Amino acid sequence: MTLRLPDRTGAAKMALAFGGALRAAGFDLTLLHGPVPVDGPSILPDFAELGAATELEARLDRPWDPRLVPALAARVRRDSGRCVIGVNQRDRVPALLAAARAGVPGVLVVGNQHHFWGPRPVAALKRRSYRAVVAARTTLAVCTSSVVRDEMTAFGVPADRTVVLPNGIPVPPPVELSAAERTRLRAEMGAHEGDLLLLNVGRLDLQKGQDVLLEALGRPPRVPPVHVAFAGSAGHSGAARRTAGYEAALDRAVRDRGLGDAVTFLGWRDDVDRLLAASDGYVHAARWEGPALPLAVMEAMASGRPTVFTDCSGSPPVFEDGRDGLMARTEDPGSLRRRIDELVAMTGPQRAALGERGARLIREHYTMEECGRAFVQLIQGVVGRAGT
Repeated sequence: MTLRLPDRTGAAKMALAFGGALRAAGFDLTLLHGPVPVDGPSILPDFAELGAATELEARLDRPWDPRLVPALAARVRRDSGRCVIGVNQRDRVPALLAAARAGVPGVLVVGNQHHFWGPRPVAALKRRSYRAVVAARTTLAVCTSSVVRDEMTAFGVPADRTVVLPNGIPVPPPVELSAAERTRLRAEMGAHEGDLLLLNVGRLDLQKGQDVLLEALGRPPRVPPVHVAFAGSAGHSGAARRTAGYEAALDRAVRDRGLGDAVTFLGWRDDVDRLLAASDGYVHAARWEGPALPLAVMEAMASGRPTVFTDCSGSPPVFEDGRDGLMARTEDPGSLRRRIDELVAMTGPQRAALGERGARLIREHYTMEECGRAFVQLIQGVVGRAGT
């Protein structure tokens, strides 16, 4: 398995979940990864706990390096690898080319909609190169939504080499907070007594739409007042380097809109489960994602928080808007504002009921156990067909 960025964001967490399912099914697993985040958490200790081998391949951060594909293929042959699984967008092409060179299947975990960055000619060249390789070399593309699957078939991947497998999560036990801890956490998140406290989790990035959420908060004042706590940082990913000014732009937007008392930026947090337990709801304003239910949204729903999120990847399977959560239109601050206002207008018991229905949806249809079993069956099928 290749993973260019071994941080603890959604792609890395799904790679870990799939890796755990493969190990439980008896597969040996080697993770070839790019440079470890300098000042952020890494997923590598978790892979080590699975009994997976981890090896730095620094050239994954430079996918155009002509030495990368031969090095990956040599590692596959040395370990008698039977399949190569590419995870991050930037390492999928090298993974497929290495699989072809080593004579084994190449599988893609396509967890997000595609964006090709850079000046227009550079972005166009990246898109053409990506399309040429994935169309010819993909054995199977495991897509998190029908929107992502449609992108892959538009790139030329035959439909029978694609499958939709929505993400799942390990459903955690309920988090119990003492009254003192709840009060402390709400104060850390900047909430005042009587505020309706909403949490937003994700790296500070144009993709995640924190600027859209700030615009949606706007005025007039709500009763009760709404306070939004943002958990996440720009970090050291390629996306953060592309959007170096995004965090500063958010700070300016807070000042310009007079939202200083209505929002708090927490930075990276490793206690999101406890922040959720102390909050009154969750809001997700992404411009694009892969799954119709992003991991952060699923985790919020599983915690029993009533949730507002955008329809950037379509409507989730078996999800009913208004019953399991509230969906807003993507990049539409007015739509997002109206759904937040609906949440504000509910009574406490109504918000609790909405949160419980969302939690039931996750327990019944979006567990990591079910998702992991399905992924293992797909890999077994790919490996089995290659061996016949």
